[in-house]
Amino acid sequence: DMIEDINPKKLDSPDFQAETKPLGLRIKEAISEAIKNSGLKRYAIAGQMAEYLGIEITESMLNSWTAESKEGHRMAAEYYPIFCKLTKDYTILEILTASAGGRMVKSEEIYLLEMGRLQQAEKVIQRKRSQLQREWQRSHTGVI
Repeated sequence: DMIEDINPKKLDSPDFQAETKPLGLRIKEAISEAIKNSGLKRYAIAGQMAEYLGIEITESMLNSWTAESKEGHRMAAEYYPIFCKLTKDYTILEILTASAGGRMVKSEEIYLLEMGRLQQAEKVIQRKRSQLQREWQRSHTGVI
C-alpha cells in the first residue's frame, strides 16, 4: 500500500529543517546547485527570467545571488517561481516550506496523494461493509 510505505518519522522533521546553516545561505547554495544542474548557462537563465518578469536581470546579478561573500545580495522571493520553472529545480521552495514546518507537494504528486486517500477510504468502506455483513448474519442466525 502506498500510504503504509510512508515512514511518518521521516516526515516529522524535514531534512531542510534540521540544517544548521542559516536559511539565506541554504537558499544561495540551492540556487547555485539549481543553476549548475539545469544544463543552462547563467546568462540564458538571467535573460529568460528578465523576459518573463519584464525587468532587468543579468548574469552578474545571478552571480551575486549565489556568492556566499555577498551577504546583502539575495534573489527576491517573487523571482523564485520562474527561476524554479526554468531550472526545473524546486529546492528553494522546498527549503522555505520546510523551514516553516511544512512539506511541498508538486503538481504531479497530487494524483498520487489523491489515489492514496481513495485507497484509505476504500479500506474504511471495506471494514464497515464487513462489520455490517457480520452483524446482518448474526441477526439472521439468531446468534448474538
